[in-house]
Amino acid sequence: MPEPVGGSGSAGGQRLDGVVAFGDVIMVSGVRGDVTITTGRPPYRVEEFPAVVETVTTEQARQRPSRLLLAQHRVVPFVGRDDDLAEVAQWMGRPGGVLVRLLHAAGGQGKTRLAGHVADVWAKSGWTVWRVLHEPVFTGGYRMDLPAGGALLVVVDYADRWPVSHLQSLLTHLKSMNVQTSVTVRVLLLARSTTAWWPALRNRLRSDHQVEATSQLLPPLGGQVDGRVLFRQARDRFAIAMDVADADRLPPPNLADETFRQVLSVHMAALVAVDAHRRNTTAPTDPHALSSYLLERERDHWYALHHRPVEPRQTPPEVMGRTVYLATLTAAVSRATATDLLHRVGLTAPAATTIIDDHRFCYPPEDHHTVFQALHPDRLGEDLIALSTPGHRHTDDEDGWDSDDWAVTAVEHLLRVDTDPPPWAAHAVTVLVETARRWDHVATEILYPVLRTHPRLALAAGGTTITRLATIPDVDPDVLDAIDAVLPADRHVDLDIAAAAITTALTPHRLAATTDPAEHALLHAIHARRLANAGLRDRALPPAEEAAAIYRRLVEANPAVYLPYLAMSLNNLGLWLSGLGRREEALPSAEEAAAIYRRLVEANPAVYLPYLAMSLNNLGLWLSELGRREEALPSAEEAAAIHQRLAEANPATYLPYLAGSLNNLGIWLYGLGRREEALPFAEEAVAIRRRLAEANSAAYLPDLAGSLNNLGAWLSGLGRRKEALSSAEEAAVICRRLAEANPVAYLPDLAGSLNNLGAWLSGLGRREEALSSAEEAAVICRRLAEANPVAYLPDLAISLNNLGAWLSGLGRREEALPFAEEAVAIRRRLAEAIPGAYLPELAGSLNNLGLRLSELGRWEALPSAEEAAAIYRRLAEANPVAYLPDLATSLNNLGLRLSELGRREEALPPVEEAVTIRRRLAGANPAAFLPDLASSLWAYGWVCVNIQANFAEALEAVTEAVAIYERLTEQLPAAFVGQLFAAYQTLADVLDGLGRAVEAAELRRQLDEATGGGTDPG
Repeated sequence: MPEPVGGSGSAGGQRLDGVVAFGDVIMVSGVRGDVTITTGRPPYRVEEFPAVVETVTTEQARQRPSRLLLAQHRVVPFVGRDDDLAEVAQWMGRPGGVLVRLLHAAGGQGKTRLAGHVADVWAKSGWTVWRVLHEPVFTGGYRMDLPAGGALLVVVDYADRWPVSHLQSLLTHLKSMNVQTSVTVRVLLLARSTTAWWPALRNRLRSDHQVEATSQLLPPLGGQVDGRVLFRQARDRFAIAMDVADADRLPPPNLADETFRQVLSVHMAALVAVDAHRRNTTAPTDPHALSSYLLERERDHWYALHHRPVEPRQTPPEVMGRTVYLATLTAAVSRATATDLLHRVGLTAPAATTIIDDHRFCYPPEDHHTVFQALHPDRLGEDLIALSTPGHRHTDDEDGWDSDDWAVTAVEHLLRVDTDPPPWAAHAVTVLVETARRWDHVATEILYPVLRTHPRLALAAGGTTITRLATIPDVDPDVLDAIDAVLPADRHVDLDIAAAAITTALTPHRLAATTDPAEHALLHAIHARRLANAGLRDRALPPAEEAAAIYRRLVEANPAVYLPYLAMSLNNLGLWLSGLGRREEALPSAEEAAAIYRRLVEANPAVYLPYLAMSLNNLGLWLSELGRREEALPSAEEAAAIHQRLAEANPATYLPYLAGSLNNLGIWLYGLGRREEALPFAEEAVAIRRRLAEANSAAYLPDLAGSLNNLGAWLSGLGRRKEALSSAEEAAVICRRLAEANPVAYLPDLAGSLNNLGAWLSGLGRREEALSSAEEAAVICRRLAEANPVAYLPDLAISLNNLGAWLSGLGRREEALPFAEEAVAIRRRLAEAIPGAYLPELAGSLNNLGLRLSELGRWEALPSAEEAAAIYRRLAEANPVAYLPDLATSLNNLGLRLSELGRREEALPPVEEAVTIRRRLAGANPAAFLPDLASSLWAYGWVCVNIQANFAEALEAVTEAVAIYERLTEQLPAAFVGQLFAAYQTLADVLDGLGRAVEAAELRRQLDEATGGGTDPG
């Protein structure tokens, strides 16, 4: 991890003032000041953005005209893009320590040129500009000077080819640098595609670092500037670079072709026109012929080098061409790897070392640690692959590039899979996919045959490349079938989005291939499951509904065969409806599925018991979500009992299901107030899922995170707060990784985990950390609720409730109130729709709102407290085990509010009742309820002081509260020291009320000494 470092060395040592060090710091001696040492190995290389243009001599330009197209040479001045530049400038000037922007467009649209222009402009205005190159294999440490002017622009090209985790690492480090040094940072990402990787990164930056990440589509320049103007400008500049006279008379070709909307195509046409004029030949004008011409000029250069009279290069042009083809596929590799690659594809003469050296001479690598620099620009490299591959429609062109049947076999050898895909496979497949999007024959002759034979190569290339493949027009369904067959059957963090894309492309073909309604139903069901696994529940619902409808018709004709399928489709339909927040609609599907499976079990228990247990679990879930917890418990108990028997007989198959049942059983028991009974089930579920995740993390990490969250809740409810925090922290780490890979599916889980983490941190007195978690959770939940209010408004209410509480705990009371008010408004609407599920939550929010209003001296606190107490009393009458603790809390608050308004006769009874309830609860479970008892005892004393009555009873109550808080503070000082001092202050007031002024004054003097004259050490 790069860190700003400072200090000074002794004579002969290094001075490290104002630099950022990347990589290992081996030794620092004689240093004064703050120094951070890290052994992190970043998967990228940072360097100054080239401010000096790499000039190309006339001779070099004539030898290899294509190098004039490269952005780093800036032969053609930047033109147009006024609106695009204004948008970037507006982004650069926005407030914020770190901002990220994605500039995306198809290849050849001018992304790199625009980034170079932006870099020049802002460097001249005093900004430091860095560029970052992906470097998965660390090649050594280095350091960069911190921006002298306090502002930094970072440019990252090919961002869509980076693993999201590597981009996240870079951006995390830049955010850290901003926090430590106050350097303003703007990060400009360049990419062709936005599919899959960009939402994952954007949402992670927003939720994790509160960094705004936006995107900007770069439209074709031909829509903004006349193509003929672009042509003439480029023609004149290329003529100067190549020292060609009379080029101003060269007319532009017919620019009507769609390809010429891209600035690179226009520049290629101008370059070819100038070079052909110099050589007194006819310039081609078709887009493919432009590439052929420039590739022929590359070959002329290889020929000249091979045959030059002084120090000729030993590699023949044919071999050099094949090596360039190979390097374009694999990109930069080590010399040892390049040697292996040459042998794989049969390039053995001359010797590998000679070929590598000659290629390096022709195409010097950007990184001196590597060889095999790819042919650039990308469009030309892709066209080299396409035109070298037999089968394209331009094979018979008289002046075209000759195809080479070696190319087909070379790719087969290059991508041969013995066990695991080779390390260069990911880049090669990515390049082939991008080439295939423009050249059909590359898909049919190379890409599709290779992937049909070795579909795991697609998995190595990653989810983004698979998604790009699946969206190629008229993609071969057989290839997608082969890849689909090796995709994980269940959820997979990294591949769920790609699996959904493949199934979306395949389903219409599969439906058209059969008229069997049973096959149609199955295909719809599979499609729905893949979409749901990717978090696309709204898109999953229509195919799920279609599957259920088809199976229902089939059951009418043949129930013996199709009842099991109908039951499964109803089960899944309930899952997707519930995931969209449509819980009342989900319940009938779950009830019908369970009823069908129960009938099936009677006839064949060996086959259908697992399905019955699954449906009972789901039924219990939806009953609980509708507030019908007592009805949910029997279903959960029966499901757990079935899975226990099944797992004993076949643990490999049924342990995951047993863990799910135990998890749910713990939830229902806890919801009914039976906390001690819930804990063992939560602990066993975590233990099972931890073992499963160790064996298959991609499949089982989400389940482990869910169980850890629940375990934390149960532990906290039993007063075991430190253990609860450990579970919550682990769950949050897992959920963050999951959301990074697939935000659509896992951002809700991350928000829930952050909410829990905040609660446990607050319970341990770590209020500022709790606030950070609550703020992040609220940001996520608000975005989710804006997109799908039915599903996520309940989660938003939880986050707002917590955020208000943590702000209040930090003394930011005016900021806390709006969040408490919004939480009540949301939960009131929810409780009106489903009172059984949301009345308890409404009461909790009313309690919090009363507290927030009271802190601000607002009389409206009393109605909120009265309504909360009334709701909890009704709930506690129906289920005292579950709701007596909440009733006691609301009574406590109600008494305090009445006391504040001077209603003496009414104030004491609620607090007295709260003390009675909590004394009983603490007697049964002191670890969980002693803090609450102390709170009620203190409240009783405070009310007595406020109404100037019952001082003797108040002294007894507050003295007991002080004793409890003293014991608690010894165990968790950060959590309880504030309450202890508040209790001492109330004790002093009680002593005054009893006429014991000297004792009260002495106690206050001791408090002042302990707090340095303040009033709240917590």
